[in-house]
Amino acid sequence: MGAAATESGMAGGVMRAGGIVLVAGHLLLSAMTLWSLGRPAQAFAGLILAGSAAMAVSRRGLSLGLFLLGFTLFLFGWQTYVYPAVAFGLVLDAAALALVWGNLGRRPAGPGLTGAFLGAVVVMVLGSMWLLPWDRLASAAALFGPSRFFAAMVFSPAHAPAYGLAAALRLAVMAVFAWELAGSRLAGRFETLAAGIAAGLVTAIVFGLTEHFRGDHYLLHYRFTSLFANPGWFAEYAAVAAPFLLLPFARRGLWRRGYGTACLALCAGALVLTLARAGWIAGSLTLACAVLLYLRDGPMARFPRPYGHLPGLAVAGALVVALAFWASGRELSAISRPINALLKERVGNFTDSPRPALFRSGLLIAAERPVFGMGYESYARHYPVLLATPAAWLGRYGDPSAEVFETSHNMYIQLLSGLGIAGLGLWLALVGRAGWVLWRRARDTAGMLDAALLLSLVAFHIYAFFQEMFYVPPVLFLLFVPLGRAMALEDGGRGRRWPAHLAWGLALAAVLSYAADAGLSRTGARLSLPQWRCGPVVYEGFFPPEPIAGQTMRWSVGDAAVQVAPGEVSLTLFSPVPTDVVLVSDAGLLDRLHLGGAPTTRRYHLPDVGDGRAQTIFIMPDSAFVPMAQTGALDPRRLGVAVGVAVEPGERVGEKVGEKAGSASGGRGDDPPGPLPQGK
Repeated sequence: MGAAATESGMAGGVMRAGGIVLVAGHLLLSAMTLWSLGRPAQAFAGLILAGSAAMAVSRRGLSLGLFLLGFTLFLFGWQTYVYPAVAFGLVLDAAALALVWGNLGRRPAGPGLTGAFLGAVVVMVLGSMWLLPWDRLASAAALFGPSRFFAAMVFSPAHAPAYGLAAALRLAVMAVFAWELAGSRLAGRFETLAAGIAAGLVTAIVFGLTEHFRGDHYLLHYRFTSLFANPGWFAEYAAVAAPFLLLPFARRGLWRRGYGTACLALCAGALVLTLARAGWIAGSLTLACAVLLYLRDGPMARFPRPYGHLPGLAVAGALVVALAFWASGRELSAISRPINALLKERVGNFTDSPRPALFRSGLLIAAERPVFGMGYESYARHYPVLLATPAAWLGRYGDPSAEVFETSHNMYIQLLSGLGIAGLGLWLALVGRAGWVLWRRARDTAGMLDAALLLSLVAFHIYAFFQEMFYVPPVLFLLFVPLGRAMALEDGGRGRRWPAHLAWGLALAAVLSYAADAGLSRTGARLSLPQWRCGPVVYEGFFPPEPIAGQTMRWSVGDAAVQVAPGEVSLTLFSPVPTDVVLVSDAGLLDRLHLGGAPTTRRYHLPDVGDGRAQTIFIMPDSAFVPMAQTGALDPRRLGVAVGVAVEPGERVGEKVGEKAGSASGGRGDDPPGPLPQGK
C-alpha cells in the first residue's frame, strides 16, 4: 500500500508540475494576445489578472471568484476561435493558477482513478499533435514569434492545422483546473461554483427572454439564443447547467421551493424556444428528476408531507401557462410567424437533419486510422483532403455534394475520428468512473449536489449524440465540474491500480503511434498524397470567403499562410487602414507591401523544386484587430488583411460569392446565415 501510494503521489506530482507550466505559458500568451487588441481588451485582461491575485491570497476572494466564474459563463457563448473564447481562456488560466497558488505547500495526493483516466486522455490528446505538419508550423512560429503565432493559433478556424493544437491546449488547461479544484482546501468550493452556474443560467434566460420579445426589436434569429451566438449552443449550455437549478430543493423553506420551481419553469420555456430538439431531449432529464423529487419521499429534497410539493407545482403551472399563452401568438419580426407555428414545424420535421450524412463522413475519416485516430479535433481539416482522395474511405464512399460543416455533430464520432477506438474507450472509461463515484456518493449521503453533478454529466453525454461538445468552451467547461468533484471524492492511495496502469499504457501506445506517423507521413504515403492538401490553393489561418472591397476574398486571422501550386500566382491584398505586409515564401523574402484603402494585386512566380509540392507563402501584416473588442461591433473575429489568390490571370480559385468553400466553411447546420455565426 505504501509503495503504491508513493508511486501514485509521484505520478500526481509530475502531472501537476507539467500542468502548471502549461497553464502559466498559456496565461502569458493569452494576456499578450488580448493586450494587443486595444484598451477595452487591456482593461478586461487587467481585471482578470487582478481577480486572480485576489483569489490566490484570500479564501473569500477564491470563493467569490469561483462563483463569478460560474455566473459569467453565458458571456463567452461563442465557438472556440473568436474573441470571447480567447478571453474565456484567460479567465480559466487565471482561475487555475489561483488554485495552484492556494494548493502550494501541500504534498500532491495521487490522482485517483478518475484523475488517472483524465491524465491519460490529456496525454493522448497532446500526443496526437504529432500528426500536425510541424515543419510548416515550426516555420510559422519562427517567422511570427511566440505571441503572434499563439494569436494566429487560437483565432484559426477549424479547418486549419493550428486549430487542433489550440483545442488540445484548451482541454489540458481545463483538466488542470479540475485537478487543482479537486485538491483545494476551500470548503464548499463545488457548492459555490454550482450556485454561480445556476445563477448565471437564470440571469441569461431572463435577459434573453426580455430581448427576444422586446416589442419591435428586430430579431437576428427567430430561435432563442440569449447571449449566445447560436440557439443550439445556448440549448447545450441550458440543458447541461439545468441540474444545478435543483440545489434549492435540498433545504427547507417555501421561498426556496418557489424559487427553484420558477427557475426550472423558466429553463423549460427557454429550452422549448431554442427549437433545439436535442435540447428538449437532454433537458427533459432534469425536469423528470424534478418531478420525481416532488412526488416521492426521500432525504434528498426536503418537502413537508403530504402537501409540501403543491406550492411549487402551482408556481410552475402558473408560469408555464402564462408563458404559453403569451408567447404562442407572438409574431417574430424576423420572419413574421407565430411561435406555435415554428414549434409545430420543428416537431413535424424531427427526423429531417443532415446529421446522418455527417455521422457517416466522420466514421469514414476514422476508418483511415481506426485504432488511434487522425488527431484531436481534426475533422474539418481532413474532410476536404480525404473527400478529394480516391484511395481514401471518404473519397470512395463520401458525398461530394453534401453540405460542409466544421464538426461531425456527434462527440463520440468526433472522438473516434480524432483519437480512434482507443481514445473513445478511454473517454468512456473516464466518464463511467466519474459517474460511478458521483452516483455512489449521492446514494450514500443523499446529497443533492452530487446528484445534480451526476445529472449534468449525463445530460452532457446525452446531448453529445447530437452535437460535438468541444466546440463551445463554456459548455465544455461544465463537464470538468463533475470530473473535479469525482477526483475530490476519490482517495488516490486506495483501490486497484491496474486500470490506471492500463490507461497510461494505452496513452503511451497512442503517442508512439502518432510519433511513427508524424505529420501523417505514413498515412499520406499510403494514400499517395505527397502533401496533406487538396486543390491548387490551401488557406491556413483564414476565414471563409466573403465580399470585400468589391471582390470576393478571405480575411486572415492576422499572420497566416497559403499553399499554392508551383507556377504563376496572383495575390490580391486589402486593408481598410494603412498597414505594411511582409510576404515570405519557402525560398525567403518574397515582397513587402504597403496597404491602405484599395486592393493591391501582385504577381509572383513560384518555382517547382521538382516534386510538384506546393509552395507556402506566409502573409504577415503589421497589425490585426477585433471589431468586438475595439469598437463594440458584433464581429468577434481577429482580422488581419483580406487576401485573394489566383493561379492564373483572371481566374480566382473557388471564390464565388455564395459558393461553399470546402474545408473553410464556417458554419454548422444550426448556425445563423452570414460569413460567421453572429450574436445579438
